[in-house]
Amino acid sequence: MLTETNAFNFIEVSADIKFQYEIPDIAECESYLLEEMKFYLVVYHPYQVLIDLNEHIKLPKPSLQAAWSIINDSYCTDMILVYPPHVIAVASLFLSRVIDQGILGDLDAQQWFADLNVDITDILQVVNDMIELYHKWNSYSEDKMPELVQKYIADLAATA
Repeated sequence: MLTETNAFNFIEVSADIKFQYEIPDIAECESYLLEEMKFYLVVYHPYQVLIDLNEHIKLPKPSLQAAWSIINDSYCTDMILVYPPHVIAVASLFLSRVIDQGILGDLDAQQWFADLNVDITDILQVVNDMIELYHKWNSYSEDKMPELVQKYIADLAATA
């Protein structure tokens, strides 16, 4: 149960967790944020594009699952806000093709990608962003974090 604990409007959720603001305060801030964004919160997802493309090329199930997973991973970046969904879907198809060396139905893969009416530079940028993300995930080590945080703080202090 939420209870007020002091004069600073801290809300006690449990013995260890306290929040300074109440739910109406947070709702008010959310409305300011929405207003600043001009209430434009429509985000189109690449999943439907992937499904539509798969109806034409008939990917094997492992390739389709790999492409779907790549799209899932793209949500860990800002590319869903930067690139149109069809670019992310095509890039995920490209990466899944590279990963499993699968085939694109009866069509030649290179010709199929060439025939698409999609800017190849955008596709390659998304592919590079995803490869960079996977590289960061592979090189992540919890042991390095304190050192990296200290370096980041030192860099901030040097630029200030």
